[in-house]
Amino acid sequence: MRGKLAEQEKATIYQYQLKQKITVRDELYRSHLCVLAILAIFLLIMYRVEGVKALGIGIIGTQIIHFIIIRLTLIRVDEPDYRRWGWRVVAPWIGYIPTAHIELGLFRRLHRHLLWLGLCAIGVFYPWANEATMISLIMCHVWFLAPRLVVVRRLKKAKREGILKIASNEVSFYHR
Repeated sequence: MRGKLAEQEKATIYQYQLKQKITVRDELYRSHLCVLAILAIFLLIMYRVEGVKALGIGIIGTQIIHFIIIRLTLIRVDEPDYRRWGWRVVAPWIGYIPTAHIELGLFRRLHRHLLWLGLCAIGVFYPWANEATMISLIMCHVWFLAPRLVVVRRLKKAKREGILKIASNEVSFYHR
């Protein structure tokens, strides 16, 4: 077995064997970016300068909320190994995500917490935020999580003991 591990059909990491590979097609990549462009255009048309500010606040604020929730959840549910997590700016994996392998059960639990606690954290800002900022925060939260939730959905029937490896254009699922 020669070549890159991701290119091998029956690749093995330690005692784990590749069970499923989810590729990120160009159509998905483009549509994911189009959704953000549509949001930006909507905010610009409806709220003018305030909408542009709200989009900036939404992108940065959502990333800060995601970072805090992931760090706190890792402390709570697993031995925190922060070296396996890092910042990526390559679409569709934008934000604080695993840079090394991660257990599928932990990935599912973490993103379930991230989805609901993120919405609750955004809801806390409701009394102080204007309409454009709330729309931007909620839409950016969903936009950043969408590719990860698609992976969780595609691996719904997979056993939670498996390992997930996220690359820029594919997600590989390994199991014993």
